[in-house]
Amino acid sequence: MDDTIAAIATPLGDGGIHIVRISGPDAWPIACQLFRPAPPQTLETIEPLKVAFGHIHDPATGRILDEVLLTRFVKPHSYTSEDVVEIHGHGGAFVATRILQGVLDQGARLALPGEFTRRAFLHGRLDLTQAEAVADVIHAASDKALSTALSQLQGELSRSLNALYDRLLAVLAQLEAAIDFPEEGLEFERKQAMAQQVSAVQKEIDALIATFRAGRIYREGLNVALVGKPNVGKSSLLNALLKEDRAIVTPHPGTTRDVLEERVRIRDLHLNIVDTAGIRHQPEVIEEEGIKRTRRALGQADLALVLLDLSMPLDANDDMLLDAVGATPRLIVLNKCDRPPQLDTDALAKRFQDETPFPISATTGEGLDALIDRLHARILAGAPSGEGALITRERHRQALAGSRDALQRVTESLNGDLSEDLVAVDLNTALEHLGGLLGKTFVEDLLDQIFDDFCIGK
Repeated sequence: MDDTIAAIATPLGDGGIHIVRISGPDAWPIACQLFRPAPPQTLETIEPLKVAFGHIHDPATGRILDEVLLTRFVKPHSYTSEDVVEIHGHGGAFVATRILQGVLDQGARLALPGEFTRRAFLHGRLDLTQAEAVADVIHAASDKALSTALSQLQGELSRSLNALYDRLLAVLAQLEAAIDFPEEGLEFERKQAMAQQVSAVQKEIDALIATFRAGRIYREGLNVALVGKPNVGKSSLLNALLKEDRAIVTPHPGTTRDVLEERVRIRDLHLNIVDTAGIRHQPEVIEEEGIKRTRRALGQADLALVLLDLSMPLDANDDMLLDAVGATPRLIVLNKCDRPPQLDTDALAKRFQDETPFPISATTGEGLDALIDRLHARILAGAPSGEGALITRERHRQALAGSRDALQRVTESLNGDLSEDLVAVDLNTALEHLGGLLGKTFVEDLLDQIFDDFCIGK
């Protein structure tokens, strides 16, 4: 981290402004080679955290490249905790690239994806969960996703994890004291108290693990498969949810031959909805491949919206469909309620006693609001109420599960009166998992995996 990096921090293209960000020990000297403040300011009078107006010049020719605003940040009071300069120029890919090239010509290096945030982490300004939250804020597609990411960025999850880490560290200190001074021994009462402390931490870790489903849904959205036999109205329902004609709708069965995936916002959540090919007996050759993809989409779905035709009796294709859904969580939707009903709803109620099918008309919109309300409630069923720390990534869940399993062995060893050395090994394992989650301990491969998903300039 002893070199200076630079990148364009805004999307390339036409726009109001672009930002070129420079970070590292030579950030200000490099900026001084390019920037000429407008009088009466001089380079010497530019104060940190104050915006200066002026021009970017080509050092070789003296030619003005752009009229800009420049802000200087002095370490550690910056995003990376290094010296940072941000140059705000007019939007446009050409001028932004010219300014960046000027910065690189003065000795900066082009930043790697996520390298600014990586430096913020390595300098201790952010822990690893907060660094991950930076990317989640950028990619948030709903209110819930944004509020969860901001909460994590502001350290709510970090505070909870650090508190658990410190409590386990205190228990480990007692164990190590007993190991260092074996003549004093570790009395039964102290072992019992330690076991209670460890058990309390374990319960809190279990509670955090239980938030993963909701946290993942907030961050990634829910994968929903629209399934039904041909011509039941799946594409019409997708268009109704999207409020645009995205999927082709015709009166001919088998129009949808492939899966079509779209992102839909439902209240404060977003769903990844997959419109699938209709499932039926004796399909055409092309349809058969579409049905294979439908079954694959069902296997990857968190929830299936199963469409049945209210204007027709149940048939063998419906039975085939319900068999294909299998154990996938589902909501049964009765489409075409604007037509005379032919489906035996009483028989359907007996067949699915624990479910309430929703009658709708995808073409007229009747019942659609009620379906959205039920879908939203189903998604959030079991989600933690109120504010609190959530885990949002599989990495979080795995680290916490590893810590919990190690703590379970600690409790069993303490209750079984095993040696302090054995207890300490498992307690250290639990701490390593928590430390890895926060970034107290890490390997470069993990950082590469996390920050490679970032955009360049962040």
